[in-house]
Amino acid sequence: MKFLPICIRIADRKVLMVGGGRIALQKLRTLLKYTRDVLVRAPEVALEIEQSGIAIDRQAYSPECLAGTGLVFACTNDEAVNRQVVRDARARGILVCSADDPESCDFVSPAILKEGHMSIAVSSDARDVKKAISWRNSIRRLVEEGHFE
Repeated sequence: MKFLPICIRIADRKVLMVGGGRIALQKLRTLLKYTRDVLVRAPEVALEIEQSGIAIDRQAYSPECLAGTGLVFACTNDEAVNRQVVRDARARGILVCSADDPESCDFVSPAILKEGHMSIAVSSDARDVKKAISWRNSIRRLVEEGHFE
């Protein structure tokens, strides 16, 4: 797989998170550093998502929830639902990431370090997430130790 590292203007895009569990929460923690225009669509959501103050629609996925959406994350524990989200988003020209199938994604989520207006993203093209996180954490330590101004 080859993914081009880019930064996307998120200010004008509603983000849809399909799923409300552990993976959705991980993605949400990063998203909330950049936008609060996120809708979580899932019958059940993790407590931290519940307490985040973002919009939650406690229903199962249906294609209608894609209306007005500019970016979609498929993060359910049901592979068939995630595949359907990908198909439906693509049919509407919406960028989509399926947490369980990088091959089907238009984009993947890198390991991100955000300090003020500076962001550093470390990506392994979805091949070695643990290593990307390790690199990000190493960079964080360098920043905290004052190696960058």
